[in-house]
Amino acid sequence: MDKKMALRLSLTFAAIYFFSTNGMASLPGLAVSYLLKDVLKMTASQASYFGAVTLLGWVIKPLWGMISDALPLFGYRRKSYLILTSLVASAVWFMLGQVENYTIALLLTVFTLSNFFYAFNDVVCDGLMVQTGKPHNLTGKFQSWQWGAVYVAQIFTSLAGGWVATNLKNQTIFSINAVFPLMVLALVLFFVKEEKAEKNSAHWKTSVSALKEAGRDKVLWFVAFFIFFWNFSPSYGTPFFYYANDVLKFEKMFFGYVGAVGSATSVLGAMLFSRYSAKVPMKKLIYCSIVIAVITNLSDLIYFTPFILNHLWRAKVMYIITAGTMSILGTFITLAMMNLAAVICPKYSEGTVFAALMSVWNLGNMGSSAFGGYMFDLVGLKMLIVVSATFTAAAWPLVRFLKLEK
Repeated sequence: MDKKMALRLSLTFAAIYFFSTNGMASLPGLAVSYLLKDVLKMTASQASYFGAVTLLGWVIKPLWGMISDALPLFGYRRKSYLILTSLVASAVWFMLGQVENYTIALLLTVFTLSNFFYAFNDVVCDGLMVQTGKPHNLTGKFQSWQWGAVYVAQIFTSLAGGWVATNLKNQTIFSINAVFPLMVLALVLFFVKEEKAEKNSAHWKTSVSALKEAGRDKVLWFVAFFIFFWNFSPSYGTPFFYYANDVLKFEKMFFGYVGAVGSATSVLGAMLFSRYSAKVPMKKLIYCSIVIAVITNLSDLIYFTPFILNHLWRAKVMYIITAGTMSILGTFITLAMMNLAAVICPKYSEGTVFAALMSVWNLGNMGSSAFGGYMFDLVGLKMLIVVSATFTAAAWPLVRFLKLEK
């Protein structure tokens, strides 16, 4: 593949991710948090459980991968599914924008349903990326472009998210969000090229066989276990959001600014990974990341001290520094794990196996949110932070089993 084609594909994948649920389509995130907290009066633990349930569609990603690998739609394994899921996701958000009174049951149903289609869309896009990039050793480059675009989009959504949460009705925000899947649809129609494929039941059998074979692969098994364990660390994000809002008096716009800082440093992390990942031993990087992550997590205990509580401006400074540090570390580890997952995917089952590994990632996040909500009710926020840091530190001995230089 020549450089011009590689750049064209990089830009195409980046643009699709820019408008994805991780990018521009995350615009309602802050507004939804306040909707659950202030309007529906959900507690921090209830909101954590709510978030965990909505991730269900991301946990069963292998199913979406198997469908797209084995059952071409209108002659295409990827393109047709990207079009279909984009249309449905847009319709779901548009319909939500027409509702006057929201209930927990309605939002839980709609958000879970929309995530089913977003997850399917994501799997198909990843399958196309792996299918196109693996033969030319370009998966790392493509993913750096993809996630760089996501973080650029998140800068906009973070800044705009604080403003829209303050100034716009939820109905308007949800209606605006219906536009972004249509942008993905347009990109797919005009820029995604794919050869036609015939329906072949052998692909389904190959996908199942690939998953069975993956279960016997020690390298893949340890990667999957590390991915799960790293993400399963009990999350205190939602309880801390409540604490920051009610005790530290963080405003909606400030949350937006912090999100923008985190996204900006994530862009830097993606750029550095793209340029230096092949030169820096990844195990050393992850070891250092674990140490810094533990220190950063434990540093959140300072928000409960008189040093902060008597001078709330200090809390804002600390929060910005922490957000930037954790974002750049998280980007490095995320891209390292995703690239490793991509290069070991077997041919013709790229979507299935890659989706299986990302499903483990999402299962860890789902468990993290639910476990964090449970632990918060049990031990409170301060001890939950300590427990979370302990789980992160426990990932240290697992790194030696990862063959990241494969």
